[in-house]
Amino acid sequence: MPMTTPRETLRDVYFDAVRKMYPYYTPKHAFEILTLTDGLYKGVASVEGITEYLEDEMQSMIAFYKGSREAIIRKSEKTLSVEADITGMKPRPGDFGVFIRPIPDSKYSIRLFPGSKAASEYCLDFVLSSTGEPVNSPFKFNLFSGPGPTTPVGFAPTVGLRPLECAFGIAQKDILPGAEKFLLRDGQLCTLQRPGHKDIQFTVPIRRRPELPRPDVVVLELPEYI
Repeated sequence: MPMTTPRETLRDVYFDAVRKMYPYYTPKHAFEILTLTDGLYKGVASVEGITEYLEDEMQSMIAFYKGSREAIIRKSEKTLSVEADITGMKPRPGDFGVFIRPIPDSKYSIRLFPGSKAASEYCLDFVLSSTGEPVNSPFKFNLFSGPGPTTPVGFAPTVGLRPLECAFGIAQKDILPGAEKFLLRDGQLCTLQRPGHKDIQFTVPIRRRPELPRPDVVVLELPEYI
């Protein structure tokens, strides 16, 4: 069964990401969360080092916008207050729409978790079945995605998948431990191939959209499938 507590805002998601990247530092306000989310700070792993970096970034923003510290923080708060609809953030305990399924003859499972609902994006990663800890490509495999059972033939090709990080120019060997993920879409039929094992197939869940009011028109009823 899927878990049932959805995320709420970008602040929630980004705060969690920052705490994972920099566990020794707790952001004091929205500007610090927003600045550290990109993971560009590579200085000394200390509160003093990251504080100095954040102050330099703040001064740069004040000079650029010709504003004040308070105005920059307010602008950051507004940016982070919107509902989260992003792809690629690993799920937290209690997140909605997370599915874990064990891989036969393996100590690993596949985990599906939601990405952007507006873009109908889902993600897949591998986790240890015993602990739920995410791992990067734990065995030799090929992963393919293509049209689902209800998708019209020819609607989309079947393609081999690489980690999402590789699409952003990160070599697979440089992906942080447990950070790897693969991009899927709602309703896709996926095939996992492993040497010496039967292929595994699954269909990505389709998230329901709110039902919109019907316009004042005459509707011609036709069968959905024939």
